[in-house]
Amino acid sequence: MPRNLRLETRFFLECLAEASLDATELLLRRSFSKLAPGHGCGDDNFERKLRILARRGIIDLPRATDRRIIRLTEHGRQSIVPAVDPDQQWGRSWDGIWRFVLFDVAEHDRKLRDRLRRELAATRLGYLQGSVWVSPDPLAGLRRTISSLTADPEALLLIEGRPCAGERDADIVAGAWNFARINEAYRRYLFVHDNIPSPSDSPELWRLWLAAEREGWQEAAAIDPFLPACLLPSDYLGCKAGRARRKALRTLAAHYFAAPAAAHRSPSP
Repeated sequence: MPRNLRLETRFFLECLAEASLDATELLLRRSFSKLAPGHGCGDDNFERKLRILARRGIIDLPRATDRRIIRLTEHGRQSIVPAVDPDQQWGRSWDGIWRFVLFDVAEHDRKLRDRLRRELAATRLGYLQGSVWVSPDPLAGLRRTISSLTADPEALLLIEGRPCAGERDADIVAGAWNFARINEAYRRYLFVHDNIPSPSDSPELWRLWLAAEREGWQEAAAIDPFLPACLLPSDYLGCKAGRARRKALRTLAAHYFAAPAAAHRSPSP
């Protein structure tokens, strides 16, 4: 998502995308301007902001045949897709093989050690101990990335396999990722979600909620490895938070969009 988009605009596009999961076009009610770009703006200002989004290639403006229809472009869809799709990640299969990353970098080369750790953490690997990291996913792409950080091939070792001393997968998960911290972040998000304003509330209250909602979700998502469902702890709150967020977006979109069945059957552009 372009960084200079207003918070309300991002929320508007997320609602549009969520409402059109099974369709590519929706009929827009004017009342959506209450929650759309410029929150609380009139129709003229709303139309102007839609034209700005169209110039950026994020939406297609309504056609002359029906001025009520707005479409997200492919660029617009890609712009609001998160770096990680939680549902896709939770639903992926696992081959039962763990991938371990071990690196041996001299203590005096602290800058390289820190770069390696940042790269591994950014790829959502779990930290077991010392210089041992773990992932349930293949690491071919990661190997190319982190190998480029050091000219010493012996400094990095990737291993695929299973623990052989009776360790359970749940033990590896518990040791590699701090799910107590992850769940606490999701609890904060759910608290914000449960206190969503009503459409009639003031623009300022909505702006505060929008900022808190996005901040809370991003805070939790940044530390969540989004493991396959078969590896998730029984008390994990990520799936609950993800469902809550999707439900909120769909509910708001359904409230502000009115699309007949024919629109939902429209083919992709």
